[in-house]
Amino acid sequence: MCEAEKRKGSETDLFEHSNMNLIFSLFSIFFVWFVFFVVKVFLPILTVLTLTGCGFQLRGQAPLPPELRVTYIQSPSGIAPPGSVSRKLPLVLANNGVTITRDPTQATATITILRENSGRRVVAADRSDIKRQYFLAYDVAYRVTLANGQTLIPEEGLNANRSLLFDENRVLGFESAQEPLIDSMAEDLSWQIVRRLQAATGS
Repeated sequence: MCEAEKRKGSETDLFEHSNMNLIFSLFSIFFVWFVFFVVKVFLPILTVLTLTGCGFQLRGQAPLPPELRVTYIQSPSGIAPPGSVSRKLPLVLANNGVTITRDPTQATATITILRENSGRRVVAADRSDIKRQYFLAYDVAYRVTLANGQTLIPEEGLNANRSLLFDENRVLGFESAQEPLIDSMAEDLSWQIVRRLQAATGS
């Protein structure tokens, strides 16, 4: 009788121990899922709200004043090559509620791209001169005037740069390697101009 009771007691303890392990495992799974959910969903939202509350504006969210509601962009050559500030800036402005016009007489503001240039130079190379590190630079100068003749932003220069490590053994050529970096610099400079427009008009 005592032996049977001991066996029954052992089985009961084992059952309770198994239940505790199951509960602990389920709790662990729930906790991991909860942390993952918070990090993936609530943390990005909280970050955006915090940045917005501190006065930061995310890309794609740059409200501009009515003086710029219809803007004409004049490029140096009249033809804006792909990946240039002259091509990127109209897209950035349009995405922020500005109407881009091809008729300067209809514009409430004119952004004149006085010049834009990109260049590169070698800053380092390995002993066999196969791998080279390049310094890429892009600079732009512009001016902003309003329809009433007022100069909103006098001639101003901006620049951006990137670093590129290029292997001469690569199948793709150097031009293909630097193209996305030049495109990135042109977009950065376009956003710098948008920020300057906001600051100049106090928006």
